[in-house]
Amino acid sequence: MKKVNNSLKIVFLTLLDSVASGSHRIWVNDYCKYFNEIGVDSTVVTIGKDGTELLVDDLDILILGKCLRTRLKEIFNIFKKAKPSLLIGTITPPRDLTSVNFDFVMVGSLEEADSLSFYDNVILNAHIESLYLDSDIKSHNEVDTLKICYHGWTPHLFSFGGGLKSALEDFSKSRNIELNIISEKSEEEIGWSAELGKPDIPIVYKKWNINTVKEDIQSCDIGLCPGVHNLSSALKNSNNDNQYAKFGVWETDFIMRYKNKTNNGRALAFMALGIPVIADFGPSNFHLFGDEKNGYVAHSKMGWLRSLKRLSDFNNRNRIAKNAKMFLDNNYNPHDWALRYYNSILEVYQNTQTDSKNEQQ
Repeated sequence: MKKVNNSLKIVFLTLLDSVASGSHRIWVNDYCKYFNEIGVDSTVVTIGKDGTELLVDDLDILILGKCLRTRLKEIFNIFKKAKPSLLIGTITPPRDLTSVNFDFVMVGSLEEADSLSFYDNVILNAHIESLYLDSDIKSHNEVDTLKICYHGWTPHLFSFGGGLKSALEDFSKSRNIELNIISEKSEEEIGWSAELGKPDIPIVYKKWNINTVKEDIQSCDIGLCPGVHNLSSALKNSNNDNQYAKFGVWETDFIMRYKNKTNNGRALAFMALGIPVIADFGPSNFHLFGDEKNGYVAHSKMGWLRSLKRLSDFNNRNRIAKNAKMFLDNNYNPHDWALRYYNSILEVYQNTQTDSKNEQQ
């Protein structure tokens, strides 16, 4: 592991200190930990609501947590006024927050990087959770009921509509399956319905719990990472006679929507635990699964169904799981990414210092 000597002093500023929050757990808690492990002077500071408790005299870098989202402009102005030379960044800010001139912004995918590219300094990082590091991957065996898992933020459940919903229902006709939903809400709180993508198959709901989530995920056999909204059916039912001229060239074109902050973080967690993944056509998923060695990507009903059938064979699940873990270890070492992260911040800092000296001359 490469170490940093005489590092800049970095503080992650947050209003909340809860590892139950994915954004805090990954972007603040974990990366502060990784920074410290490579020798970077990094601390998490939880402040009161007036945002003034942090002393900035000996501070070089301030990174504002996502929990400050509604007050980013206010807090940015407070600390820039207190110390104009302080470098201030934040984590995946809202796309429409163009009134704050952050010195840098952190993103977790190329999709996010593109959507925030009006900032001068956009730093790409990876959603590597310490919670799943150094885990033994699951050894798959033949099972009577194939457990299929979704974990993550509940709004992505509404992306099951269309291809994935239909594929799961068809698959259940030839194989006993059970869909496990691990999320921050209970079944009643989610309010999932067939109209919103809920498939007509056996479903088990589990509340996300940091103490049990690894076991809950590894109790399953296949991981699903939806997020794309398939618009094709709605367009085909439209009264617009020239719909394909407007939305595509051919009737067979893929027409879909994905949010500008799409990332592959949920897939990385599955890969760390040895659960083979089928992910949708979100761009960052192709980097992981585009060659079908580490998992699969799917969009249409038949694409999802084909992938589910292939992973119904436990030998194939074991092969995919081993390939995915090897890929993860080779490409997603947290200390390598933390060093990249730090060096990117250091470059911005050095360029800012040079620009300041030039202005003074």
